[in-house]
Amino acid sequence: MKTFVCNAFSVNMLSPLPPTGRTIKVRPITLEEAQSLLREGEYYSAVGHAGTAEIMSALLGVQIVPNRVSISMGPGDRALIFQLGIRLQEGQVLSKEEVESLYQQGLASFAIVEVVE
Repeated sequence: MKTFVCNAFSVNMLSPLPPTGRTIKVRPITLEEAQSLLREGEYYSAVGHAGTAEIMSALLGVQIVPNRVSISMGPGDRALIFQLGIRLQEGQVLSKEEVESLYQQGLASFAIVEVVE
């Protein structure tokens, strides 16, 4: 089982592609649950934006390195997602302060995506 840390989720992250027959479970989690999840063991960052990685590190109390990579999730894998609740304008990149402000306003949250089968 692998644990990924991401700033978005797409069905393209499921393996194999196309993900025919894959079942996923998605649920919102609290900051405390997210912190506990990452204390359980090894995790892999797939957070593509430095500002987001920086605020996630501050919130979670662990180092989240910016790492713009594609991931492939199979059965048993899970991803901790930090999701913005707004749609950014094309090409817009947020600073750490802007991401933190969105989180404080309740416009960003954590969720867990688990690949069941």
